[in-house]
Amino acid sequence: MIDRYLWLLLFFFVAQFANAQLAGSGTGQVKNELLVQLAQEASVTTLLQKINRQQPATAIHKRVAARRFNIHLLQFDPTAWPGESLLQWLRVQREVQAVQYNYAVAFRQEPNDPEFEKQWGFTRIGAEEVWNVSTGGLTANGDTIVVAVLDSGCDLNHPDLLGNIWNNSAEISGDGIDNDNNGYIDDTFGWNFVDDTNEMKVNGHGLAVSGLVGAKGNNGMGVSGINWDIKLMVCAIQYVDQIISAYEYVIDQRHQYNESGGQKGAFVVATNASFGLSTPTFCDEQPVWGGMYDQLGAVGVLTGAGTTNRNLDVDVEGDMPTSCESDFLITVTNMNEAEEKELSSGFGEISIDMAAPGQNSYSLYLFDRYAVFDGNSAAAPHLTGSIALLYSLPCEELASDALSNPRETALLIRSVLIDGVEPLSSLEGLTATGGLLNVYNSMELINEACGGTSGPIEILKIFPNPTSSSFIVEYETPDFETYDFRVYNALGQEMYRNTETPTRFSTKRLEIDTRNWAPGVYFVAIQRGKDREVKPVMVKVD
Repeated sequence: MIDRYLWLLLFFFVAQFANAQLAGSGTGQVKNELLVQLAQEASVTTLLQKINRQQPATAIHKRVAARRFNIHLLQFDPTAWPGESLLQWLRVQREVQAVQYNYAVAFRQEPNDPEFEKQWGFTRIGAEEVWNVSTGGLTANGDTIVVAVLDSGCDLNHPDLLGNIWNNSAEISGDGIDNDNNGYIDDTFGWNFVDDTNEMKVNGHGLAVSGLVGAKGNNGMGVSGINWDIKLMVCAIQYVDQIISAYEYVIDQRHQYNESGGQKGAFVVATNASFGLSTPTFCDEQPVWGGMYDQLGAVGVLTGAGTTNRNLDVDVEGDMPTSCESDFLITVTNMNEAEEKELSSGFGEISIDMAAPGQNSYSLYLFDRYAVFDGNSAAAPHLTGSIALLYSLPCEELASDALSNPRETALLIRSVLIDGVEPLSSLEGLTATGGLLNVYNSMELINEACGGTSGPIEILKIFPNPTSSSFIVEYETPDFETYDFRVYNALGQEMYRNTETPTRFSTKRLEIDTRNWAPGVYFVAIQRGKDREVKPVMVKVD
């Protein structure tokens, strides 16, 4: 009788609450949905049984948000679990790694004025100079570059996107079969995660974002994207759980590409985030969502994100996703034609990396037309498109590294974007770099270093020498191999030991602390197998 009673309660709960999202007014928080990330071996069924033992028939499993990461969307009865009681209870369960509320996201567009100048931002960030070298599309080794646009939808049939929409070659279009066994039937262009279908939502916001990243260039029609040729993987999203699923989709495609040497999956190098939450929120309050950026980075995918369209300090008040500290998330604020941060745009010396053109941008519009597109929704694709454009430079080493060392290469692209920023006094104190995205400067940084090192181990310089507190070793080695660093005193005793794996396109240097060493001569050694280089350094009394 008790089991039957519980089943009746559960049936009543499902009838009352299933698929009914109780979104908070103004915040976007879905008050009766929680995203839960479980330990890899943990069972969501067992967790639901525990919840329903605490409060009978009050929670159900709504959907798997990310199977790879064991992330699930649960729906519950908020009258039985008032306030944050279920959230707090879940946080202390051993099998729960992270938990947060589900949210509806807001797309970061502002009202526009069609009288403003068209596509001024591309020239301002140096894209035209880069186009003299590459206009996008392929790496130097022939890999087809893909950008994933997570947004409100798109118009896949806009004539200025012709040829630039990604095609999943592992799927046979229209046969009603999941040919690549990834859980999505006929996912030829990406997926509509909002309606869980392969029919894309037609929406102007996502269309404009897609156009800035990759409208077809040099075709005598309309506008150009930062990449004249590119493949856009389009994913429609509206809620955080759908963002999680879309990110997993991207990770799966890039992981397959990495593992198969380009025979399967897709070479996705970046995702675009022209969306966020309606209210200021810090990343640690969204641990499931925030944790996805490192997962994307692990397979070689960066994310370009625009901050809030509100004049607030993100470091103090928060913003999602731009308050997340992942090294694989690059963040921008919206700059206008006067080369100032647009008043209605967020800022932060820690959280916001740089500015990018956004206000009065010009892009694709519905009904095969074009229109002005504003806000951080326009700033973000300037950055995301630049990430993809850099991967297309004629540098074979860069292209090879992107497959053999995808994580490190993504970090390299991030570093040249940060180091290539053009300083502007108007942006001092408003972003981490105090400057503006400049993809031409970033290209020059890659070009200077392209080729890396394949020669012998060499210690180039040790300074200061003599030293009293520390010294720096500048060295050269073949890239992406592991080396042993040792320092010995005159008696042959080992004073220092470290192992490093140097990456390409960066100064190779190591600082060694000598404050507790006795004065005298020491010997610095770099070695790998039988290859070895040794040079002396003098430590003196301060």
